[in-house]
Amino acid sequence: MNSRHYLLAFSAGIACFWSAVSGAAALEKTQKTLADAQQQAVTKQQQIDALDSKTVADHQQYLDTLRQADLLDAYNRQLAKLISAQQEELNSTEQQLASLEQTELTVLPLLEQMQAGLRRFVEADLPFLQSEREERLQRLDNLLNRADVSLAEKYRQLLNAYQTEVEYGRTLEAYSGELINAAGSREVNFIRLGRTALYYQTRDGQESGIWNAGSGQWDNLPDSQNVAVHKAIQLARQQVVPDLLTLPLPAITQEVQP
Repeated sequence: MNSRHYLLAFSAGIACFWSAVSGAAALEKTQKTLADAQQQAVTKQQQIDALDSKTVADHQQYLDTLRQADLLDAYNRQLAKLISAQQEELNSTEQQLASLEQTELTVLPLLEQMQAGLRRFVEADLPFLQSEREERLQRLDNLLNRADVSLAEKYRQLLNAYQTEVEYGRTLEAYSGELINAAGSREVNFIRLGRTALYYQTRDGQESGIWNAGSGQWDNLPDSQNVAVHKAIQLARQQVVPDLLTLPLPAITQEVQP
C-alpha cells in the first residue's frame, strides 16, 4: 500500500473514531434527557396524585359539611317545634291561672258560707264532743285563710268535716268527759244516741241525765233509768251483746241538718 492509500485509510479510521465518540455522547445525552424527562414525569404524577388526594379529601369534607348542615337544619326545625309547643303550654298555663283566679273569686266565698253554716249547725246541735268539734272548726277557719293551700284541698277538708258531722247522726257512741251544770264540774260518762238524744251518767252510776234542747240544759232522770243508761253505755262500748234499749227520749227534740 502506498503512502496515499495509507493516509486515506488512517483518515477514514479517525473519522470513524470521532463518529463513534460523537454518537456515544449523543446517546448518553439522549439517555440523560430521557431520564430527566422520566423523573419529571414521576414528579408531575406525584403532584397530580397529591392534588387528586386533596381533591378527594376536600370533596369528602364538603359532603361531611353538607350532612352536618342537614343535621343542624333538622335540629333547628325540631327545636322550633319544641319552642312552639312550650309557648302553647305557657299560654295554656296562663289561661288556667287566670281561670283559677276567677274560680277562687267565685268558690272561696261559697266555701266560707259552707264553713259558717257548719259552725251554726254545731252550735245548735247536741253538745257532744264539744272540744273536738270546736278544734275541727277552728282548723277549717285557719285553712280557709291560708294562701299556700289549694282551693281543692280547702274544699276536700270542708267536705270531710261535713261527712264527719253526718256520721254522728248514724252512730251510738259512749265517751268520758266533763259535765258542767248547776252542781258544778264533774267527770262523767256520756252516751249519744245518734242525734236523737244525749245522756250522761256519773261514774258511780247513781245519777243520770238527758239534754233538753228546748231549755238548753241537762234534766235529771229518775233513778229507775240508771240501769238503762248504764246498759246503753256498755252496749256502745261493746261490753255487752246487742240488745233492745229502753232509754227515755227528750220531750223536745231539735233536728238540725248540716
